[in-house]
Amino acid sequence: MKLQEKPYWIQLVVLALFTTGGLLLFSSLSSLVLLLIYHTPSMLDTSDPVTAIRISQTFATIGTFLLPALLFAYCQNRQWFDYNAANRRPNTSMVNIVLLLSITLLPVVSVLSTFNIFIMPQEGAVAEFMRDMEEAANHILEMLTSRRSAWDLISNLLVLAVLAGVCEEFLFQGALQPLMTRWTNNPHVGILITAFIFSILHFQFYGFIPRFALGVYLGYLFYWSRSLWLPILAHVLHNALSILVDFTLQGKGIDTDNLQFTDIHGSIPVIISCTLLSAMGIVFLWRTHRDNETR
Repeated sequence: MKLQEKPYWIQLVVLALFTTGGLLLFSSLSSLVLLLIYHTPSMLDTSDPVTAIRISQTFATIGTFLLPALLFAYCQNRQWFDYNAANRRPNTSMVNIVLLLSITLLPVVSVLSTFNIFIMPQEGAVAEFMRDMEEAANHILEMLTSRRSAWDLISNLLVLAVLAGVCEEFLFQGALQPLMTRWTNNPHVGILITAFIFSILHFQFYGFIPRFALGVYLGYLFYWSRSLWLPILAHVLHNALSILVDFTLQGKGIDTDNLQFTDIHGSIPVIISCTLLSAMGIVFLWRTHRDNETR
């Protein structure tokens, strides 16, 4: 019997087991590789922790996101790329709009990040726990982006943008969102649930709101285009442009860790313009989807 014929809660349990199993298996493989190369399984204790982090990230990303999602899709109907809509090409006009939105949404996401930080609790055990989680994640990211060579930039783009964007989309939009949509019988609720899980599982609460908004955006791209490759494109571009902006600013001696977009002179007109352009682009995507539905 195919998995799609089972109750939805069983499908969700299977997806969770695939994800947990992939995480444990590939974390062990990553530790083994580090042990063989650096004679220690701990990436931070190696002679080259940055490269070790990239190796661990690669194993974790593939094992936690991509392979479980592909196995789940195959168990659904015995096809690897049908359930997740990875066998469909997105509309060309939608692709062009996503290319534009990848630029205009960056300032909008930055403003949401500032708002997220502003509303976070400042005192208490919960606030301390969240800060510790954020500092640990930022420490790893700072190590990856501290080097200034072209090779390091390319490596970060491949691991943090391309690999992360592709693998995460296969799990969240390609596997989880269709399941949540069928379970709730409502595509909008399915998108919101998936975006919430997408954001919460990053365990970076100071970026929960912008990441949730990005998850909603990616979810609607998948729903409107009926192709997994459109949200993959958007996710990869967003990560890549963020890395490139950070790399460029650091090269000019700007401290990006404490920089808020709203602190930049003339940022308000840019934010307003980008918000309007982003809204127009999203409306165009919705209208394209609606027109395709009525044909």
